[in-house]
Amino acid sequence: MEASVKIKPANGRAANATPSLELHLSRDTFATGRRCSGVVVLHLSKPVNIRSLSVSVSGTERPAGVSLARALRRSDAFFDREMLLSGALQPRLASDRMSLLWNAVLGRYTGRRLSAGDHTYPFSIPLPASLPPSYNGRAGKIEYRVTARLQLAVSRVTKVSTIVPVVFVPRLHRGRPVALSYPTADGTVHSTEINMSIELPERMVVMGETVEGSFAISNPHGVAVGHVTVSLEVCEWVRRAVDKEIHRDRVDFAIIKPADPSASSIEAAFALRVPKSAPSSIEGTAISVIWLLKLTLETDPPIEFKTPITVYAPVED
Repeated sequence: MEASVKIKPANGRAANATPSLELHLSRDTFATGRRCSGVVVLHLSKPVNIRSLSVSVSGTERPAGVSLARALRRSDAFFDREMLLSGALQPRLASDRMSLLWNAVLGRYTGRRLSAGDHTYPFSIPLPASLPPSYNGRAGKIEYRVTARLQLAVSRVTKVSTIVPVVFVPRLHRGRPVALSYPTADGTVHSTEINMSIELPERMVVMGETVEGSFAISNPHGVAVGHVTVSLEVCEWVRRAVDKEIHRDRVDFAIIKPADPSASSIEAAFALRVPKSAPSSIEGTAISVIWLLKLTLETDPPIEFKTPITVYAPVED
């Protein structure tokens, strides 16, 4: 499906005298590791001289608790990639920009002349696989914006932009081994003769699908295991001066009661569903969303095992 936005002529100017831009995107949603593509259309009723016509994709991150003015500073953008469509890119130094403007006013610089009519420019900008997905939740906001920008030879700028959703596509080689921790309910750690192994055929799960697996408990000393709670949790974090957990939610769980609580070996399978509306896994500059599979053994004291998994949104071809 194609998405498009169009800039309207400025008030007080005839529609046929003002350059106008249209931005047409090839998709409604884009994915990391792929490309953001579309077409920029420039409508000219008469010939004009331009400095540049460009399109850019930028990503900004605003953690919870950070002021809007600070969050919207350009220096806070974690991703900014520009593609020149016509003309020359804007000089980086302020002195060079001032010199260019002055030469344009004096008529020494005329830029590139474009004829009247419709000018169409396709574009395709890569989105690195390491980018975080779009996010709007308790930990803040991650947002992507596509902008088409026309710079006339004599200073005036016309631009049009739109926010685009970006979803995360996990990279298979980034799969983590099953990592277990053994804290008790009060946060301390103690030694135990009980060992746990977890089998997860798939550690990367699409929203709305299930996390399936099995566990095996080795209990050589016959410690009584009243029941095992298998749960799926999502944790939203903000990293500033120190890491801070903003919210934690248990989205699904299952309680498994062994036929023999003191058996030397206890095995069972489980299946937990990831909600369609849940946030995907995120590793941003300051915002993180971490999914955990947790197994809690009802012993004295309780023992907890947990391992991270990756949750991501489905991507339509």
